[in-house]
Amino acid sequence: MADGVERAIAFQRDFTRRRAEVTVRSAHGIAYLTPTLPKVYDLNFLAVDLGAATTAGELVDEAETILGPRGFGHRKIEVDDELGLSVTPWFREQGWRVEELLVMPHSQPAPSVDLARVEEVEPEVLVAIWQAGMRRDIGDPDTVAQLVRSHLGRRDGVDVRNFATRVDGRVASYCELFSDGRTGQIESVMTEQEFRGRGLGKAVVAAALAASQELHDFTFLVADANDWPREMYRKLGFEPAGTIYRFLLGPRDDSAPGAVEAP
Repeated sequence: MADGVERAIAFQRDFTRRRAEVTVRSAHGIAYLTPTLPKVYDLNFLAVDLGAATTAGELVDEAETILGPRGFGHRKIEVDDELGLSVTPWFREQGWRVEELLVMPHSQPAPSVDLARVEEVEPEVLVAIWQAGMRRDIGDPDTVAQLVRSHLGRRDGVDVRNFATRVDGRVASYCELFSDGRTGQIESVMTEQEFRGRGLGKAVVAAALAASQELHDFTFLVADANDWPREMYRKLGFEPAGTIYRFLLGPRDDSAPGAVEAP
């Protein structure tokens, strides 16, 4: 595993550990749980040990043993190394949702980007736009409330800064910058549908990157391997260095994993 990937995974796992209310050790991993927010899948899952030698079936049994008795309706397993690739076919065949995420450290020179429209905002400024998006995608008021609490609670795990642009006074695009003092992660990049194609997403990422580079010697982000924003990130100097895998089985047939994870 490349050094940059190792550092990114270590950052994410430490962030997860800090936020968890409960941790449960299993044969091949650690479950990080937040029982007060049971509908937020990002806060309730089994993280498989790096280098674990196991099977998909064994991982499912471990997740079931931990999540089932505690009343969680979903099952989520995260694998951060090559084991994920080997077990992916099984999870797909069994109807689990599979997410392949590229770990992209910043490693190339960043082009000049106009940052004039970008401002740093408090997270409370983004609550309304979070809620609007979640209501469109989910609808369930309890799930929306839990997600907003989860987003605001990120400040309990790392330092969080928020960058946004506005169009006619409305927030049009935004992203977050997480920091532990040494490493920066850019996360939750979003541009509202009606404002896409104007370079606003690129601008907020570039602003977060500039802020991160003032404080850290390492900045990374994680991008969907099958979605177009990864190409925008490459143009800003982020290069794929590894892949992590998330396997999710929702509590009902029409479950939408993305609706209960960070936007």
